[in-house]
Amino acid sequence: MTPALIILQLAIEVAFAFLAIRTVVSWVRQPDARHGNLALALSALTLVIVLSSLFGGSGVQAQLFTDAALIMFLVSGYGLLMFRDSFVPLSPGTTRAVTVAIVVIGLLGIIVQLPANPETPHTELQSLVLVATIGIWAFCILEPTVTIWMSARGRPSVEQARLRAISIGYAGLLLVVVVGTIAGSLNNFLSLLLSLTALAVVPVLYVAFFPPVWLRRVWRQPEEDQFRHALHDLLLYSPDRGTLADRALVWAERLVGGEAAFVLDSDATVLAVRGISASDAADLSKRSAYLKPEGKENGHAPWQSGSTVVVPLDLQQGRGAIIILSGRLSPLFGDDELSRLRQYATSISAGLDRVTLNSRIAALERAKTDFLNIASHELRGPMTVIKGYLTMLDAGALGDVAPKARSVLPLLISKADEVNWMIEQMIEASRLEEGRLALKRHRSDIVELTDSAIEGVKLLLSGHELRVDTPHQPVEAEVDPDRFQIVVRNLLSNAAKYSSPGTDIDIEVRRDGDKAFVLVKDQGIGISKQDQAVLFTRFGRVDSSSHVQGTGLGLWLSREIARMHDGDLTVESGNGAGTTFTFSVPLSP
Repeated sequence: MTPALIILQLAIEVAFAFLAIRTVVSWVRQPDARHGNLALALSALTLVIVLSSLFGGSGVQAQLFTDAALIMFLVSGYGLLMFRDSFVPLSPGTTRAVTVAIVVIGLLGIIVQLPANPETPHTELQSLVLVATIGIWAFCILEPTVTIWMSARGRPSVEQARLRAISIGYAGLLLVVVVGTIAGSLNNFLSLLLSLTALAVVPVLYVAFFPPVWLRRVWRQPEEDQFRHALHDLLLYSPDRGTLADRALVWAERLVGGEAAFVLDSDATVLAVRGISASDAADLSKRSAYLKPEGKENGHAPWQSGSTVVVPLDLQQGRGAIIILSGRLSPLFGDDELSRLRQYATSISAGLDRVTLNSRIAALERAKTDFLNIASHELRGPMTVIKGYLTMLDAGALGDVAPKARSVLPLLISKADEVNWMIEQMIEASRLEEGRLALKRHRSDIVELTDSAIEGVKLLLSGHELRVDTPHQPVEAEVDPDRFQIVVRNLLSNAAKYSSPGTDIDIEVRRDGDKAFVLVKDQGIGISKQDQAVLFTRFGRVDSSSHVQGTGLGLWLSREIARMHDGDLTVESGNGAGTTFTFSVPLSP
């Protein structure tokens, strides 16, 4: 053997020894069957490679080395098959059959005493045992290579890449053994070439069984866009905390290839589970201090406990956690995975807090709507009675009234109308929020409806000069007459409230193109650009130096009604410059 081949053989032995040591260290750190089988297989194969250099002698010692190499060779095949079983389980019958075959072949190999020198002639029985040895070992390598590769189809990118890397690792081991078997029978050049090939396979094996950080990032890359879109959707559109937590687990597993996961809320209750039952998750949580880890300097960073990684969730109510159980197909959790999960957990924590806050806001909104609904209906009856008696007193139907008392009756009737008007707004707003505000549209004259609306709020406009500009010809549109008048009355009522007594209020009806317009203009305090941003919001009020009564629903309700008519309600104003509201609806064809 040339010096170059000797050096290469030594390099191969050292490389495999390093790989074997790495698997043993990994097994010590995570003492489970999967790591144990891999450590057994690669350690045994390394011993075979080392012992192969001692072949060729004679005597008892040479025979002992040969028998030991045979046993280690079969043990390496068994370990690799069991390592495959930890990813894609074998049937119990197949496992028993292969185990028995390996034991029988190993015993026969020792009994027939395979020659230490491969070039020594073999008996028929020795040849048969040698073929059986190579055959059973090839089965332990080829079957996992094909099965694991096929099992990768249709799996998430991390699991798929992990399985295919392992399949490539098995193929690499087969290549090393084949090269080592035939290299000695070739000339020096070919032996040198094949030895270099065997040495080059070792880094492939290392990457296959212990994927580095950069490779794991490459594995995740095909799903990065999907992940970003999914994260956006689950944070914005998850209706409740349970749904958000359940969706979050899907990607927590897919990012690292976990087998199961669950989310613990701040009160240690199980919020969502995946790949594990809720009862098992609760039992696991009780046995482990996931929410209050001892000896952890930074309670915000993810931490490992065996094959489990715990990702803290800093929720508004307290500490929660995502617990991911490392699956058979998942890479070992490393710094890259933990950093990634920490970023992910920050987003999930914010999403859970948002859902909680939205739930509270929704509950308040429902309570507010219920109050408006109940209060408006309860007030409507008494105010109708009050308005009726006030009108009867003013008309003299209930007898004579003292002059001083009669002088205040118009004011009382006006205030009763104002309260009734606010009640009507509250009822309509409640119907709109509940989806019960249905328009009854038919062809109507906008001019007539505007005149009727003015008549309905005439008392509220006392103290102002109302100037009306309407065309002599009808302006017809498909509208709901009652709701149309609500909008006009709202605009006139606002104009009266926010302008000084004695100032003019202008109302104009006109047509322009295929639309009809009702404009209401006052000479009041005006509305700043900042206030216009909230003017049409529900309960939106404009701050002013004078206290103006109202529900804050009028303009919001008016714009919604206008848009239900396929029209709109807009405003033009400025501080101290008065305000003009424009109500538009499509004309009838």
